[in-house]
Amino acid sequence: MAIKDQNDSPAPRKRKSQTSSASLAGTGGDNSSPEVINAASAGDMPEQQRKDLDMIHFRDRLFEEMTRLEEERDYLRRSAGDMDGNLPEDAESEDDTADLATSLMDKEMDMTVEEEIEETMTAIEHALQKIQDGTYGICDVSGQPIRKSRLELLPWASLTAEMQEMAEGS
Repeated sequence: MAIKDQNDSPAPRKRKSQTSSASLAGTGGDNSSPEVINAASAGDMPEQQRKDLDMIHFRDRLFEEMTRLEEERDYLRRSAGDMDGNLPEDAESEDDTADLATSLMDKEMDMTVEEEIEETMTAIEHALQKIQDGTYGICDVSGQPIRKSRLELLPWASLTAEMQEMAEGS
């Protein structure tokens, strides 16, 4: 079966085996660097269920956010390593105890932020896979379209706002 492009001329449908490995990058494949992923052309993308969304725009937004989060995570890891050498080993005075408590609390907060970064990165990888599968912008639970305005705010959203509220128990 042939699909029609914007000029209404028939275009052959691509089989999964015809999709280049570059278009699989960042979605769990071996070539997950942003450079390889960005090298994938629009022609490598499968037919999408959501014709109202610019998949290249959202793919680029997801890559930009992934890069930003990787940099932030790396910064946190470097600063945590720097802080380890500055922790007082023996709290001999009240000042040392307060410094140790503050340092430990700062480190715990950094670890919490890093966990949130990792969760968002996982959600971004899921969104990239949904683009690859042709299901981006479709709620994982209800199968309903996710509002474009929601995707602009959270390009990695995999649930409609209503399903997200239900999932959070609100």
